[in-house]
Amino acid sequence: MGDMEKKKRIFVQIQCSEEQRESWKAKAETAGVSLSEMLRIALEESKLKRRQRIDVDPNLIRELARIGNNLNQLARWANHQKSAAQAVEVVSHLSAIENELSSLRRFIEGGPDAD
Repeated sequence: MGDMEKKKRIFVQIQCSEEQRESWKAKAETAGVSLSEMLRIALEESKLKRRQRIDVDPNLIRELARIGNNLNQLARWANHQKSAAQAVEVVSHLSAIENELSSLRRFIEGGPDAD
């Protein structure tokens, strides 16, 4: 068995959308290589920046979770008050708060480059 055959005995699976797979297949075909070869080349030539991890107080994470739970309770209340105009305004504000919390959570979990 040659060196090339030994190197290609392991399969790596990834998840992607059907559209991504079709796009990648088309690019590989245009380049005259197989999809596997194109992905190997792309991965070998890519340079990834290491994500900077930051230490976060576990109490802060728990507090964020509590805030998220409270927001969910408020959202349920607002959804039950669908006839009230105030409920629409509450849901709008809750949505904005949820977006900010999600950004903060991504920042905490992935470092400054997470966004």
